[in-house]
Amino acid sequence: MRWLPSAVGVAALLGTASAQDPDSKQVVDAETGFTFGQYVSDQGISFRVAIPDPAPATGGYDAVLQIAAPNEIGWAGFAWGGSMTYNPLAIVWKNGNSVTLSSRFAFGYYVPPAYPNATYTVLATGTHVNATHWQVTAKCSGCTQWGDDDIGVTTLDPTQQNPLAYAFSTVPPDTPASNTSAFGIHDSIGHWYHDFQQGTNPGFAGLDLCFDGSSQSLARDVRSKEKGCFEPYPGI
Repeated sequence: MRWLPSAVGVAALLGTASAQDPDSKQVVDAETGFTFGQYVSDQGISFRVAIPDPAPATGGYDAVLQIAAPNEIGWAGFAWGGSMTYNPLAIVWKNGNSVTLSSRFAFGYYVPPAYPNATYTVLATGTHVNATHWQVTAKCSGCTQWGDDDIGVTTLDPTQQNPLAYAFSTVPPDTPASNTSAFGIHDSIGHWYHDFQQGTNPGFAGLDLCFDGSSQSLARDVRSKEKGCFEPYPGI
């Protein structure tokens, strides 16, 4: 199946969560050292967001996204704006013993094209596959603010609850090794309100940067200098 609309699917995708107490909870990831706000779907997929503290209320800011999913999940999608269209999407899937992450932006209910304005640096620490789950951890630049004069500019408020959304399928993408692969329509979608203050990290902005000359290798070690720099993840 392709990423195509249905009457029910389109209506569901257009919906967003209503204002309520946040569905996310604060967690500390011992592996990377990040404090995240976490939401866990009914399928056992964990979606976690970490941000700087302080983060600017305007202009956008970097964020770290971590997604962990059971191995039976073929791909998982994360929507920064709470719907599957007109906001940055992170689509992730297992590729053998590694994980592929793809930056997308959908303008309709078909396979979303690549989105160059949101760039991800995948952290080797916090990204892995084991016997039961796969997980990816990545820093995104361009995920917390997007848009233009045509669709308007949206900025995620770092001090508030923000509506987010996910989709998933148990069917893997056509070409798992390629982050431009086509993939089929989702099995299900979901929406929640995510408290971004739960994932604030006071040391985020002042940490050492590791840079070897390419934008894809920019990474932060949030734990200590002795741990060294994260490596850019292969294939991204």
